[in-house]
Amino acid sequence: MSGWANPNNFTAVFRLTNLKYAEAFLDKGSIKFNTPQSWIDYSRKYGDGRGDGLEGTLAYCSRYDIKHIKDFNEKYCSTNVLNSKNRPILHVNEGRRIYFKDKRSLELPCFCIYIMKHSLFPCPESHGHHKITAEISSSYFRDFSDNSLPEDVEALPLEDQPALIIISNFQEFQNRLYAALKNLGLNDTEIILGTVAYYDFEEFGPNGWRDFGQKYPYELLAKNIRFANQSEARIIINTVKKDVIKRLYDAPLELGSMNDIAQVHKGYLHGGVQVGMTVLIEEE
Repeated sequence: MSGWANPNNFTAVFRLTNLKYAEAFLDKGSIKFNTPQSWIDYSRKYGDGRGDGLEGTLAYCSRYDIKHIKDFNEKYCSTNVLNSKNRPILHVNEGRRIYFKDKRSLELPCFCIYIMKHSLFPCPESHGHHKITAEISSSYFRDFSDNSLPEDVEALPLEDQPALIIISNFQEFQNRLYAALKNLGLNDTEIILGTVAYYDFEEFGPNGWRDFGQKYPYELLAKNIRFANQSEARIIINTVKKDVIKRLYDAPLELGSMNDIAQVHKGYLHGGVQVGMTVLIEEE
């Protein structure tokens, strides 16, 4: 066998948070949407890991690359998006580079989860039942604990210590989430569920350039390969309805009890964790 037919399909879904929010998720289905801008701000304060200073990058090039600066300005600032010819593009200078971002994308409500893709598991080489395992990297857990030492985490109040939410039936979770969002006044076209693709931002050197070529707001699904260990999928709320956005900013959304489709593992898994499953490979 050459490998998984659909390597990007996923088997298990996780979300790392603290115990207080994990228990609220189990009891009430409580989830809080955040914005890419909040993750940029977090990165500036605490460094990359839980935050990412390059969220929402449309394109980048050297600050001295006049040709591509001109090209990207013409391409993105004149694009007719949501009937607006004046696209609010941010020019972010970081080191030798300039990064082009859409200000609106950075303000959209988003919710992130970890997905365990089939590609993370070794594909059996024969038919029949097989036990296979894959690892969630220790760096994933350290990132979301700001690289804290285990003893420092254990000294935190119990409710602030890490906890891993394991969602065993993602389709049912998605159904409940979509129903709650539609009750707020959203329609299917305003809810984007997508998997993040990871790119090596250093692939072409410090003077290189890259255009991700994404239409608003799909640049939120392109991230630096430094974060590949987070194996992320995102729910992005792509709407201009100010009342809905405000509602998602202001308070968690409650989907109802999740005890039937989720469980919580308490504690700081700073050494990583192995996930095992049994699969049946059938002959074609």
